[in-house]
Amino acid sequence: MTETDRELTGNLFASLVPFRFLATASMLRLVREISVRDFRAGETVIEQGASAPDSVFVLLAGSAESLDVSRTPAFRVNVIEAGAVFGERSCVLDMPQALRVSALDDARCIEIPGDSFRRLFSESPPFSQAFAQKLREGRGAFEAFDAFRNEVVRAVGLGHLEIRRLVELYKKLEPALHPHGNEDSVIDFGALDYAARRLPDNVERVFVFLLTDDLPVVYTSPDLLFPFVHSDSRNRFVYEMLEGKNMVLIRSGLSDLMDFVSCLCLFAVETRKIRYKLNHPDAVLALANRVRLDPAARGDDDAFMATLPFSEEERRGLKRVWPEGTVDRLRNVVFHRQVYSVDIRKQTNNYNGRLSERWTAQVGDAARVLLGVSPADFPEDFGVHIISSNTHSVSNCLNPFFPEHGAGILDWAEHEGIRTSGWTVGADELYHLSRGFFKAFPEQRRVFYDTEREWGIMRLPDTVTTGISVQLVDVSKVCMRPIDPGIRSGSCDARSLIVNIDYAFGEQAEEIMKNLLILFGRNVASINVLGKAGALTGRRGDVLLPGSFVEQVSDSFLPVAGVEDEEQVGRIEALLPGRTAHRGPMLTVEGTLLQNRPMLNFYRRLWGCIGLEMEGIWYLRAIIESEQLGVLKPGAARRFLYYVSDLPLDRSSNLSEPLSPAEGVPPLYAITREVLSGILGSGR
Repeated sequence: MTETDRELTGNLFASLVPFRFLATASMLRLVREISVRDFRAGETVIEQGASAPDSVFVLLAGSAESLDVSRTPAFRVNVIEAGAVFGERSCVLDMPQALRVSALDDARCIEIPGDSFRRLFSESPPFSQAFAQKLREGRGAFEAFDAFRNEVVRAVGLGHLEIRRLVELYKKLEPALHPHGNEDSVIDFGALDYAARRLPDNVERVFVFLLTDDLPVVYTSPDLLFPFVHSDSRNRFVYEMLEGKNMVLIRSGLSDLMDFVSCLCLFAVETRKIRYKLNHPDAVLALANRVRLDPAARGDDDAFMATLPFSEEERRGLKRVWPEGTVDRLRNVVFHRQVYSVDIRKQTNNYNGRLSERWTAQVGDAARVLLGVSPADFPEDFGVHIISSNTHSVSNCLNPFFPEHGAGILDWAEHEGIRTSGWTVGADELYHLSRGFFKAFPEQRRVFYDTEREWGIMRLPDTVTTGISVQLVDVSKVCMRPIDPGIRSGSCDARSLIVNIDYAFGEQAEEIMKNLLILFGRNVASINVLGKAGALTGRRGDVLLPGSFVEQVSDSFLPVAGVEDEEQVGRIEALLPGRTAHRGPMLTVEGTLLQNRPMLNFYRRLWGCIGLEMEGIWYLRAIIESEQLGVLKPGAARRFLYYVSDLPLDRSSNLSEPLSPAEGVPPLYAITREVLSGILGSGR
């Protein structure tokens, strides 16, 4: 590279976004690392669909053109002039180049090595943010996501959505959780299993869905009118109004709606592949005849399954998705064709307020029953600690049943031969084994619940169709008996209340948190969010400790005040040998299936995000707003802790595969102990 080229490059960078935001030292280092390449007219600089070279180009002199060579004849999309940056798709987003770039006339290009370019993101936040804005707004990095979301928003306005229309937009998303979605010859059983477990159990028999965020007045007692339809891995309220028509109660905001329709799109994509496998008159007739047989004469379906045009691996996949009634499900898939019509009755102005208000009133009434005083009359020094977690880890840690009966559970497991080695914390194994113990001895589960009630833990199973169950804990009673030995409980005699709520879903979290903060007001001493998340760094079973949140739809950014606890990482890692606790920004996404590799690489590299989840920023927004409005007293502690459940950027990781007990139980209980120690050990 000549001195003239260096001078031209330096002058160009000084005036070119995002390079102009680099400090002088960074600029000089970059200039030393680049090279200059000459291209003759018509010569290709970057090929369409290429993922190499791992470089970013800047046109220094001459001109070039971007071409879509997938069309005949090749279509010129744009003319590229000096100063333009291109080639960033494979370097930054890990995706193939969208277009071919060729020299129009003799051209000179600066070639920046990928490692050098990516280093600038961590070296210079202004460079990173300027490039992120350029990539998102000027290059349409999230074009597929925006098109899908806009179609759903349009459908909300119209009150109706055709899944067949939405499926084509969904396939362009290429979700990380659905890696084989666009491969017509490959049935993605991992993705299909994920969607099937989150959709109503009768999804392959339903043609019409009524999605509503509030019950119509005439259906205020749906359990008395319609059969309830189970959803295995989503806490949904679904009712079969007629054969072929379901009513589904969806949560506030767009998150739950986006989740439902994206799962429905995935289901339609994969069942279409199954239907094509069975696209022969003999196979269809065999299925129909098999289903007509009397159950007594039908016997085992495995031998019949072997006659269908599936490989052995595909048959295993089908049994995994539908362990029961596999043949009947296949028959339904063949005749249904997955042509779904979705009616949407969504109150976009009040966001389901009536249901959440009834839920909040129920929580307030229960607190009065438990403590003998209404929340509005709590003494000024009485602390309320809100925890968003799950329905078991907090109560398990606080219930004296386990310290008092743990030896018996371990003896039973030893006798059954189901104990495993490798548990660093003995109580973790105990909690894991308790599920099987209670199944074997149902009467002991009743003892467990009786012990809870006796020592100040009250459950509210009725969720008023919010899907959020609640546990209230009178701390003064709990701390009179032994609790989990890993909890630091220096101030355990403090009179306070723990309100443990099940996970909210997406935007619903903001509304739920606002209502709780209004209910308990200035008595709220801490807000604690424990969850599971996908990681953009580390491995499954690690812990993520966000210091800020980025909301994916708008790129709004909110810091978490008061999380500068330098000892927290050490405490958690001491409980989890071999695991790592990561600090950094966390991405809040609108839907689990609405994330693809380019999007995740964008936030990993340009924003430094360590992971992604669905509720964090919505909780945080409610907290900040309540504090600014004087509803929440200043200085209330806030803790956000997540354990890693999947690695969406790891191509070798099966994203739909649940964590094994050894992977999931220790980090869940480590962050639970950290939160409870903060509440009981410091009173905050």
